[in-house]
Amino acid sequence: MTFNSTAFKQQFPLFSHAENAQLVYLDNAATTQRPQCVIDAMSDFYSRYNANTHRSSHRLARAATSMVEMVRGQAADFLNARAHDEIIFTRGATEALNLLSQSLAKNLRPGDQIVLSAAEHHANLVPWQMVANQYQLELRFLPDVQGEPQLDKLPQLLNEKTKVVALSAASNALGFRIAVEWIKPLLPDACQLVVDASQRLAHDVVDVQAWDCDFLVGSAHKFYGPTGIGLLYGRAESLAKLPPWQGGGEMISRVTLESSEYAAAPHRFEAGTSSLAAIAGLGAALTFLQSQNREAMATYESHLNRYLHSELTRLTQTLPIKLLTSHNNNVGIAALVCRPESSLSVSDIADWLDQHDIAVRVGHHCAQPLMDSLGQAGSLRVSLAAYNNRDDVDALIHALERLPFESREIPASSTEGGEWLGDDLSSVSLDELANQPSWQKRYRQLTRWANLLQPKPEIRNETNRVHGCESEVWMVHQQQGDRHCFAIDTDSRVIQGLSVLLLVLLDNRTAEEIRSVDVNQTFVELGLEKYLSESRSNGFRALLDQMLGYLS
Repeated sequence: MTFNSTAFKQQFPLFSHAENAQLVYLDNAATTQRPQCVIDAMSDFYSRYNANTHRSSHRLARAATSMVEMVRGQAADFLNARAHDEIIFTRGATEALNLLSQSLAKNLRPGDQIVLSAAEHHANLVPWQMVANQYQLELRFLPDVQGEPQLDKLPQLLNEKTKVVALSAASNALGFRIAVEWIKPLLPDACQLVVDASQRLAHDVVDVQAWDCDFLVGSAHKFYGPTGIGLLYGRAESLAKLPPWQGGGEMISRVTLESSEYAAAPHRFEAGTSSLAAIAGLGAALTFLQSQNREAMATYESHLNRYLHSELTRLTQTLPIKLLTSHNNNVGIAALVCRPESSLSVSDIADWLDQHDIAVRVGHHCAQPLMDSLGQAGSLRVSLAAYNNRDDVDALIHALERLPFESREIPASSTEGGEWLGDDLSSVSLDELANQPSWQKRYRQLTRWANLLQPKPEIRNETNRVHGCESEVWMVHQQQGDRHCFAIDTDSRVIQGLSVLLLVLLDNRTAEEIRSVDVNQTFVELGLEKYLSESRSNGFRALLDQMLGYLS
């Protein structure tokens, strides 16, 4: 039995819609698409046997309960757990990690230690920070090389106070796998191993017994399942020692006015009504994945990932971009950053790719300490799934080859002697932009305007930050008589160009004049209406809203 990516992709209805005919979806580390069987299973639950589970005698409730427990068994088999009761349903990996951190910490003492890495997703960092502050625990971090944790250094961190080691099985930002199976034999007897497998479950067969972990978490939407449902595996003896996290219905065996007795695992950790339709969808996703030749599927993804990295490496020879990742031992993630001499930022590149209907992701990917350690504010992440193919990679490379890179021009700063930081935009002609014959040429005109926005390092602080932008943007305001003046700084060429346009429309005007300008209509007339859409408004509208906010 082999793996056929074309046949696999045909199971995903999103790609069959006319508006997605040219879509190249390369944002799979954020969330995968759903096959028809998952959608059908969720619809089937709501249309045929929607009811709450457990403690009800009618047939719909029995059917719903049977489904939930059947999927629990499927999940146990999927992870090679020893028993069905070792699987707990959560809203996702984030909730599972919050559950574990809060429950495990209740059994720890001040001074006990938790070992993490700087590469962790915030979901496997922030909850541990919270309990460390709450219970006076110590966080320790594995040394890394270029962001990758060095497991051979782990023994140097361990002692009798080490009670938890919590690590991701693969980085969501850089894609590297770690050898989870090496970890448990190194740990003290009283130390619990927590594994975030969110980025492994779609790509590898995961065996919790082979990994010998005490706990493991994952989110269904990372492996073709629904959002809002996740898995928490816990070794039976570890779960038995774990106090409940949340209180409510179904997680108790007896309640009096003064106290409660809690049910055994897994129900002790499933307070309230679960997302039952999502559990039905999870069951369908597990069946769907298990029906594939997982070994052949992994081989296909590995070859595609090698091709992706080979093509991106070729591009780095001619374009001012740098590749942070390697295909070796990688789950299908490539991360790019711009070199200092580049005239564009990664958010500009993502915008350009979106213009070509190529979906990628830009930012620190909820791994900000990792990005900080690499000296980067963020990266452009390309992430593969089994329905991607070489045509998708070729479309990405072709679009990147046509990026409108220009040499970076940095004019002298206009901040001498404490004078106002305004820019000279007298050369800007709106007609010049409106007369461009295509959006590609309008895009290039915007990036040319970006050179007119002078650098203003003195305003780059948290007080002046414009929140809500994908890129980092700073703005200051000054009222001169009855006129309002603005100054903006950002590294994004597209946001620089849009900022120039906003300044031409709104800068050095009275409040009445500013309010009378129909910015939306102007953008439509200039052929820039795409920058008014919800998907793009996080940058432009945040700038506009902050400008208008200064008028009140």
